[in-house]
Amino acid sequence: MALLAFVVSSLPSSFDLPAAPQERQIKWPTKTIQIALSTSLLSPSPGIKADSDVVGAVQRALNSWSTITNIAFVVSSSKTQSISPSHSGDGINLITVAPASENLALFGEAKSTARTRVFYDTETGEITEADIAINPYPYSDDGTPIQFSTDGTFGTYDLESTLAHEIGHLLGLNHSHVIAATMQASQGLNGTYGLPALTGRTLGDADIAAARNLYGSREKAGTIEGRILDSIDGNLLPANAAHVWIEDLPAGRVIASTLTTANGRFIINGVPPGSYRALAEYLDGPADEAVALTAAAMDHDSRARQRAFRSVEIRSRVRVIPDKVTALNYVLVPPQNSPPTLNPRFIGTNGELSTVPVPARAGTKLTIYVSGEGVDQVPGTGLVMSSPFITVDPASLTLQQFPGSTPVISFDVTVAPNAPPGDYSIRLQSNSGETAYLVGGITLRSKS
Repeated sequence: MALLAFVVSSLPSSFDLPAAPQERQIKWPTKTIQIALSTSLLSPSPGIKADSDVVGAVQRALNSWSTITNIAFVVSSSKTQSISPSHSGDGINLITVAPASENLALFGEAKSTARTRVFYDTETGEITEADIAINPYPYSDDGTPIQFSTDGTFGTYDLESTLAHEIGHLLGLNHSHVIAATMQASQGLNGTYGLPALTGRTLGDADIAAARNLYGSREKAGTIEGRILDSIDGNLLPANAAHVWIEDLPAGRVIASTLTTANGRFIINGVPPGSYRALAEYLDGPADEAVALTAAAMDHDSRARQRAFRSVEIRSRVRVIPDKVTALNYVLVPPQNSPPTLNPRFIGTNGELSTVPVPARAGTKLTIYVSGEGVDQVPGTGLVMSSPFITVDPASLTLQQFPGSTPVISFDVTVAPNAPPGDYSIRLQSNSGETAYLVGGITLRSKS
């Protein structure tokens, strides 16, 4: 019997952007953003490990986004300790870790690593101010204090990864539903899977695509747009908050993702020319804040239309041409529009399961664990990686005995020495033919 452990990750960070997917873009109207670093970042803090390179972590996180968006962040110091109250901004884009009352009010249960408050014009979508509050007193579920660090110390949160995530919110980005994205909702502790949790420092392709959608040049790039409809009782109704993503065909990397709006529409801008496959899934479970918040914002009749559906490949080959729009529409028909019975929720390695990606290196072999409803109905031949550079050994499939949980399986994957960096999905197909995906569940952020 393998000894498995579920590794707790932080709850999603929160920020004051629209809950539902929006047609209107929310972004800064300028290419220069003034950032004020509170003096609290330079003072000893119980939430930050001593001798951590706090300012360096801030600067590196800002540089990651600056390179992609061509936005210049002008950094200065400020004695201001508190973020602005939700009803009124003060014109300062602050990053702080001070235990000020307004900051502490954001962390009622002390589980989020940080939160970002964004002020924007509801008519134009233009951001006027954004503040980041790092939790000064993060705690685990059992009340144990947790710290941030910048050196990968086990049992701490990586501060640079936290900042990279929150700066994405500061720029107007929502959470990503690609597991390996910097903008995905949860953050694991250093030591998850027995490894430093540093992958969030490096932006994935889905993060880059989301940022370029807001701020990048679309010249010589293409657009994929369409609508997903659900066939219900003979009527075609919009599939709201469906997760749509694309993977490049040559390598199988997750390139971009988005959610459908209330009318079922989606758009992915700034797609490099090439060939892709397009897929969609229904978002379910505690990590899916988008669907829950979207449903709360909708009227009663619309909520009734929000139906679960099974994961589906919309099109096996989508050709994107520079400066052109590629139409991609799909209608969910039986049994696709039925509630899923195959629902992988957790992924892991080294005897642990979590909601954060499994880091891998080119030229290595590792054992992957997957847990969730129906995974015990997946045969070895039903396990396929999205990439030709990563292969599954079907004979290695093992049903793990882990009392008190949903089924857990394990299997071995081999990463080719020439596998390119990127985020890769695991496709599971049960004996009934139903498919499900762990989108970007395995990440290769570098070849080293």
